[in-house]
Amino acid sequence: MFNFQNKIIIITGGFAGNGLCVVKKFLESGAKVYALDKQFPKKFTVSKNLIKLKVNLESYSSIKNTVNKIMHLEKKIDCLVNNAGISIKFSQTKLLDVWSKTLSVNLTAPYVLSYLLLPYLKKSSFPSIINITSLNGKIAMSNNPAYNASKGGLSALNSSLAMDFAKYKIRVNAVSPGYIKTNMTKKSFNTKSELKKRVDRMMIKNYGEPEDVASTVLFLASTLAKYINASEIVVDGGLLKKGI
Repeated sequence: MFNFQNKIIIITGGFAGNGLCVVKKFLESGAKVYALDKQFPKKFTVSKNLIKLKVNLESYSSIKNTVNKIMHLEKKIDCLVNNAGISIKFSQTKLLDVWSKTLSVNLTAPYVLSYLLLPYLKKSSFPSIINITSLNGKIAMSNNPAYNASKGGLSALNSSLAMDFAKYKIRVNAVSPGYIKTNMTKKSFNTKSELKKRVDRMMIKNYGEPEDVASTVLFLASTLAKYINASEIVVDGGLLKKGI
């Protein structure tokens, strides 16, 4: 359905969950993919078009060094997917540590990467940035203010970048997942009471799959979405809009 032959894609958090699925979908569609993460499992996707680069998204110098490595190999970038995200339970004894770490990975890293890669996105004939936000940037999740704030901030950053980058013909959009079956949510969908509590709030009565997020990302990166900018597509089975 999608053709990304000769396209260069950068994806953060590409070794597990939604990110891994996005990596695989782009590879299947012919793209060359740079997967950025802090570590990679031994059994990871193998492809001649996949380059794995370790990066510490809490560190500006690590991000900059990684971008420099890519730019020694490529003349342009077609799409940046800011997918990496962490969720750390609230801690009264580690107030600033949890806040700083969460915002560094979930919000500051997308900001830094978007601007460091701007000169190379400009060189693409059809450039875009896709930010993976969250339903929890719009509705509260208990005991995790840093995650809620970081994802709400990423939604705002998405709109800001779309405004500022439009003059370069760079589209900036977001995908906002609800409850997707990943390691981050496995505790809730493996616990009957927690699962029921969440499914009862959905119109479509089940968790989504990483493929649901990945397919939306590829759509936004494709020419099918050429007139879509500053948008945020919610992939949540109808949870956000469900009434009585």
